[in-house]
Formats: sequence, C-alpha cells, structure tokens
Amino acid sequence: MEIVKTLDVPRQFIFEKIVESGLYDVNKHTGKTPKISSLTGFEYSKSFGKNQAGRIKFDDVTEPSIYAFTTTTNKNIYKTRWELHKIDDKSTDVVISEEMTSNAGMIQKFNDIIMSLIFGRVKKRQMLAILNGISQAYNGK
Repeated sequence: MEIVKTLDVPRQFIFEKIVESGLYDVNKHTGKTPKISSLTGFEYSKSFGKNQAGRIKFDDVTEPSIYAFTTTTNKNIYKTRWELHKIDDKSTDVVISEEMTSNAGMIQKFNDIIMSLIFGRVKKRQMLAILNGISQAYNGK
C-alpha cells in the first residue's frame, strides 16, 4: 500500500505530530520516553488485543523527514514508512508506504492476501483521516 498526498502544512509540524503519537505509544507500553534522536533502533513489546502481541522496532527516525518502523507479530511483519518531502515552507508531500510479509504457511499467506484486499481500503481511509487530522490541527479547522 502506498499513499501520496500534499498537505498545506510545514514538514516539521507533520513530523512532530507523527512522533508525538509514536512516543505516546512507547510510553504507554514501556513507561519510557526516549528522545527523538535515540528512537532509531529502539524496540518494545505491544499487545494488540486479547490474544495478539508483537514487537515494534523503529527502523529510521530522521527529523524532520523520515519515520519508519517494523511491527512483528507471530504471523506477519509490517514495514511502515513515512517520508516527508518539503515543497516549500508551508507545503509538504507525504508518502506513506506499508508492506506486509507473512511468517506462516501457505494457508495463512492466502488468508493474508484476501484480508489485505478486503481491509486495504479501510486502512487507506484511516491513514488519509490521520493526514486530514494533522492538516486540520495546523490550519485550525
């Protein structure tokens, strides 16, 4: 999945909002609040519901342009990457990419393909809603 959207929001503001969310999650699950400069390589465990847990590892957090992390569960690996490309002082191209790899056998891989087809649109809508929320937060709407 890939989303590309231009926001009339400075790159630094978008980066801060994304990192703020990530740091909240880290603090919620670990009680720690690492500095942005030390996020790359940081990892922690997280529960996703009753019977699902995994690990989050920050692959690359480079202020103010890259926020990338990997979520590993017993069934799948999700690699998520946000790239923020400055257009000018007030506009940013945001590129969000996510790829999923299955850790399980053929039946699980087939199930993952079907589920990604079904829920792919929902996931895109959620990501676009996040971008719209960031835009509204900046523009006061």
